[in-house]
Amino acid sequence: MRALIVLGMLLMPLATAQAAGKASEDLTELSIEQLLNVEIISASRLGQKASQAPSSVSILTANDIRTFGWRTLADALNSMRGLFTSNDRNYSFVGVRGFIQSGDYNSRVLFMIDGQRMNENIFDSGNIGQEFMLDMDLVERIEFIPGSGSTIYGANAFLGLINVVTKKGKALNGAQIAGEVGSFDTYKGRVSVGKQFDNGADVLVSASHFDTQGVEDLYFPAFDDPSTNNGIAHNMDTERADRLFGRMQFEEFTLSGGFVDRYKRVPTAAFGAVFNDPTSHTYDRQFFTNLKYEKALNAKTSFMAKGFYQGYDYMAEDPFNDAGNYVYHDQTSGRWWGGEAQLTTSVFDGHRLLFGLEYQYDQTQRQFGYVTDPYQIYQDSDLSGHRVELYAQDDIQLLDNLVFSAGLRLDQTHMLKRLQLNPRLGLIWNPLENTTFKLLYSSTFRAPHAWNLDYNNYYYGVSPELREEQIRSYEAIAEWHSHAGLKLLVSLFYNDITELLKANPDTALLDNVGKYHAYGAEWEAEKRWDSGRMFKASYTYSLFTNEARQGVWAYGSPQNIFKLHYAEPLFDDFVRLGIENIYIGDRKTFQSGKADAYNLVNLNVSTDRLMRGLDVSFGVYNLFDSHYEMLINSDRFDLLQMNGREFRLKLQLTF
Repeated sequence: MRALIVLGMLLMPLATAQAAGKASEDLTELSIEQLLNVEIISASRLGQKASQAPSSVSILTANDIRTFGWRTLADALNSMRGLFTSNDRNYSFVGVRGFIQSGDYNSRVLFMIDGQRMNENIFDSGNIGQEFMLDMDLVERIEFIPGSGSTIYGANAFLGLINVVTKKGKALNGAQIAGEVGSFDTYKGRVSVGKQFDNGADVLVSASHFDTQGVEDLYFPAFDDPSTNNGIAHNMDTERADRLFGRMQFEEFTLSGGFVDRYKRVPTAAFGAVFNDPTSHTYDRQFFTNLKYEKALNAKTSFMAKGFYQGYDYMAEDPFNDAGNYVYHDQTSGRWWGGEAQLTTSVFDGHRLLFGLEYQYDQTQRQFGYVTDPYQIYQDSDLSGHRVELYAQDDIQLLDNLVFSAGLRLDQTHMLKRLQLNPRLGLIWNPLENTTFKLLYSSTFRAPHAWNLDYNNYYYGVSPELREEQIRSYEAIAEWHSHAGLKLLVSLFYNDITELLKANPDTALLDNVGKYHAYGAEWEAEKRWDSGRMFKASYTYSLFTNEARQGVWAYGSPQNIFKLHYAEPLFDDFVRLGIENIYIGDRKTFQSGKADAYNLVNLNVSTDRLMRGLDVSFGVYNLFDSHYEMLINSDRFDLLQMNGREFRLKLQLTF
């Protein structure tokens, strides 16, 4: 039935296109100079230009998303310099400059929507697959900053921060109906309405549904036995998701909210679960509401205040037969609310000052696990408490072309017994109008999350004190751009990570025993032409070492990442072609094997010239049908084969 609904939505544009109004204006065709002058939210909360921020900033625009046909946030992040993604056929994970930890659910990267934290309060997870809050069609741009974001954001900005900026209603300027069909019986439909009214009010409302059957028969060599269906997991890749999002802005006030509800059947049968049992699934539900007030008090001073309420629910069922047939039910529920106040001013000559206060109350962090028949509770805990953060930053204009940025942040969280004080320092030199050099230092921490605090008690019946993870980041950056649309960037970086939460090899308890170093370099070249042609290439080398094991190459970390993107308008701009090439180097597996390097090529063709208001795109993903492998943290195998070639057809009508 859902398939028929979505197919109907696909056919509707063809039947109604002649009556469609004009398509919304594309506001995302930005040149290199315009991209450098984009005011980013995440580098600091001053709205600095990307070229002036004390950070190494990467930006993707809505036009990039359309050109290359990225279906999820994970797809988009996998295209960005220094990032790489992985998937265990349940969740997607992002690695930063060689660092990725299996099973951490992206808890060491801070994810935000319009500057509002999206990491939930149980696992600190940041969702990037179909469980992410937004449809990609609603994204205006994506900002990524590597390194510890200590001064302004504190916990979770451990490896970097990702801010997703949503479109305003005026970007749609009407109603949109979109439908998609793809490989493995994949369907998606979306309805959105957006408009800016004469009184200045801007409104955007959107709803969507995603449904896929997934790969019908997945083969797992570790289960190749007649008793386990000869290693075939049949109809075990099903996934569906529903989303709602709304945003309303009037004068100084902005009200926004989102909701996502996602179900995924899990085929991997990890940790002793029954193989090929359709009972095995996970369920994620997340929502947020946010009311923000922004006011320019005068020409040099502005004030921002906001309040938020958020929630997250997770449920899973895992069938076992090790001591009779039973199903383990895993349930968590988190609710949290809080607010923030921020004052920015340049009232003193040569200084740009920022002061802020954040508060979050973790109302509930409930974790509950049980089996039935017979009924037995294995886990039942509920935490609550306060988080308070004070931060300040001063950008000091030492010379006309030299800025020293100094910031400090003080954190108190109920997840730790100690206060956390962390600095961020940056020296930014512009010897020429088109040349910038940056020297950066920052430190931050990550507190153990609710599941970390419950882990030892759940498995071993003891509750030793867990401390904060710590990171110190050092980076040197050189940037140059020409007026002809060419941008070059070179970066050297070093990360010193200590007190990482890992299983203690002596006691098996979760403990602060991890210590890692990351040495690396990046370069990126990007050229954009007035015609719409674009070429971008980036390379990241990272040597990520486990210092707790005599500096050996760390698990899961690729030393070489190369990415190439090319866009070309064809036939007098009637069609736009986007080609993406992503190379991920060899990775060490958990059982001291090796996951081979792979090269992923994606192609997308789009046009908005067939009919007025109609936008059509066709994407081929994994063009050369490479069955590459991802690492997985499992007791039975450590490599998981990904899908081969996939297709997607998308139609969108704006009227």
